[in-house]
Amino acid sequence: MPSHEEMCLLVDLAVARYPELAESPPGGPGSGAGAPFAAEDHVFRTSVAAGTGLDGLRAALGDLATAPLPERLWGVWILHGYAPDEFAVVLRGHHAHFDGMLLSEIVRGTLGGPAASHADGPPLPGRVARRGTAAELATAVREGISAADGLRRAARLVPRSFPLTGELHYAWGSVELSRLRKIAAAYGVTPNDLYLSTLAGALRTWAGEHGRPLGRQPMRMMVPVTLRRREDAGKRGNAVLGSAVRLPADLDDPVDRLAYVKTRTEKARSSLFNAHAGALERLVPERFGRWLLELDLHPRSTTVLASYVPGPGQRLRLGDRVVTEAVPLILLPAGHALAACLSSYAATAHICFVADRAVGSCDGLVRLWMRELDEVTARAGL
Repeated sequence: MPSHEEMCLLVDLAVARYPELAESPPGGPGSGAGAPFAAEDHVFRTSVAAGTGLDGLRAALGDLATAPLPERLWGVWILHGYAPDEFAVVLRGHHAHFDGMLLSEIVRGTLGGPAASHADGPPLPGRVARRGTAAELATAVREGISAADGLRRAARLVPRSFPLTGELHYAWGSVELSRLRKIAAAYGVTPNDLYLSTLAGALRTWAGEHGRPLGRQPMRMMVPVTLRRREDAGKRGNAVLGSAVRLPADLDDPVDRLAYVKTRTEKARSSLFNAHAGALERLVPERFGRWLLELDLHPRSTTVLASYVPGPGQRLRLGDRVVTEAVPLILLPAGHALAACLSSYAATAHICFVADRAVGSCDGLVRLWMRELDEVTARAGL
């Protein structure tokens, strides 16, 4: 396990490469105070009950998720004791500082991995878009029409009156990345399409098993899409655009669901070729933009937040230690019972769920997602 001093050196290295980490976010606690950055204020240790293994680690992560953040709203926690010769390094930060792609970039850059690449991200425009043009206004109008979709009701995983606790439970599992790519290729879809369609099937079954069938209202998955460009590398902030994917909750056949997802995501991806993507958020007043975000993520209009964050293609190292797994600890939006994230690390894909403890363990969802994956694999004859 690394010493406190070693982790402080690692934090100093991260700040040297990403100087904005030393600043307080606008309007955040400590902003404008002018206090010098001190790495030791961002490194913490948490002892987990000895011998508790993965269950103990997950419980500790749930407790950590609700712990206060440092003054500059980010920090690094070392969790240890749950298993011999193992420890976890957890990077936590407020969304005023980070989005998923920036977190991935910082982890790669700090742990000596390959330079962050946008190859797995959205297509990048070939030129810089001009602000305030007719094309940008037209894009803003289209995005406004799309945002109005959030006014429609979506299937809920739990009733509106369900008593959420705010305490979190994490569960995750892994599959070979090559397997996901092979299945996706067999159906002519992307790994993200495969993830969303199998997630929809798992959620549908999970809700039914808990006595809360989704009914006839469509599932609405809110998928964060990065707007980061090469010139934005390393810049602090949250550069994402919510893209909604609607699915009929009563679509039984997993292959039909996959075809439906492909149609919906192809339409969403085409908008990313537009150099003016995100125009609505730039043009409207900040208060109205905040309202749009709250509308998108409201449990009345969004069934689940479903993220996909491509990670480094090679294993990373912390000094002379190999990082064996990299798991995305997805946020749980206010009022939601569940969220999901798929990420990749080296040759492995990780599916991670976070659920409010009121709905119990989400370990079953990992198994259901794997079962959906097995079903589409068999249907493809693989």
